[in-house]
This record gives sequence, structure tokens and C-alpha cells, in this order.
Amino acid sequence: MADNGLPFIPSIEDMALAIEATKQVMDEDPEFKHELEVGHTSGNPMTLGPRLPSADEWTDLQIKGARDNAAKWLERTTRPKKNFKEEALKATSRDRYRSSMENVLAKDLWAGGMALVDESETIATIQAGGSSVYSSGVERRRAKIRRRVAELREDRLALCATIDAMPVGTVAEREAKMIANKRGLEAIGLRRRGA
Repeated sequence: MADNGLPFIPSIEDMALAIEATKQVMDEDPEFKHELEVGHTSGNPMTLGPRLPSADEWTDLQIKGARDNAAKWLERTTRPKKNFKEEALKATSRDRYRSSMENVLAKDLWAGGMALVDESETIATIQAGGSSVYSSGVERRRAKIRRRVAELREDRLALCATIDAMPVGTVAEREAKMIANKRGLEAIGLRRRGA
């Protein structure tokens, strides 16, 4: 509990530390890790299957999803609801990219490059490749996807264990748990990007 009587809501930094501590327990306690990976068939809540798919299954599902949605990707990409060039040139879009592309934006090279884009030419190029360009691109990256998913899976399992330990008796506690989960996901993302 916090001093104000409300449940403690961990910060992103708190969640990063908790995830790392849980991963260490996972490394040292095979039974704990096994239960996280496989689930348990007793208690409350009872898990009837693994919380997360294996890295191989996760990779296969991602590739299957790309393959199954390739035609939809082609249709949506070549018939966008909004003009992507106009959307990309909006001030809000430029602001969103500013943090990651500060140097390019400072020189206004990105806007200059986007101004040279021909929408119909871009769509024609995509249509010429067909829907298989999307799904085959994902399939060609199977090893990369598998490696990243395996790394992410460990972080996600540790986050699940951390979140499971939080109380849920009141609405405020359940809200704190949701915020902690979000912050845990942010902590994982920041760490994976080297922050």
C-alpha cells in the first residue's frame, strides 16, 4: 500500500528490476520456470495450458499469420483509407518520428524525401510483387523471428510471474496490476532497445 491508502503502483524502473529478479529465479529454479512455461492444473487460477507458446510455436504462428493475411495486406496497402503521403507529411507524424530521427528531421531531409514520393508508383510496385512479397519476407526472417521471440518469451514469462504475485482484491488493486503490466511491457521494450 502507498501512503495514501491506495495500492502501490510500480514504476517502469521497478518493473524492470522485478522482471530481472524473476528471470534470475527462473534460471536458478527449474521447477518454477517449468510451472511458468507449462502452467499448472490445480489451484486458483488454474491454467489449462501454457501461458505463452514455445518460441518455435510462437515463430510458426507469426509466420502463419503473415501467410494467412498476405492477401489482406496487399489489398489494404494498395487501397489505403488515407493518403499515406499526406499523412506522413502532417506535423503530428513528423513529431512522432522526431525522437528517433532527430538528426534527419533537423535537416528536414525526411520531409524532402517524402515530397518526392509518387503514391501511384509505390502502389504499383507493391502490386507487381503481389501478396507473396509480404508473407515470404516474414518467412525469410524465420531465424531472426525465432531468436527474438525466444528472448522476448523469457521476459514475458518473468513479467507474468511478477504480475501474478500482485493482489487483486479491490478495484484499485486490479487497476494497479493493469498499470504494472503496462509498465512491465514498457520496461521490456526499453531494455530490448538498449535503454
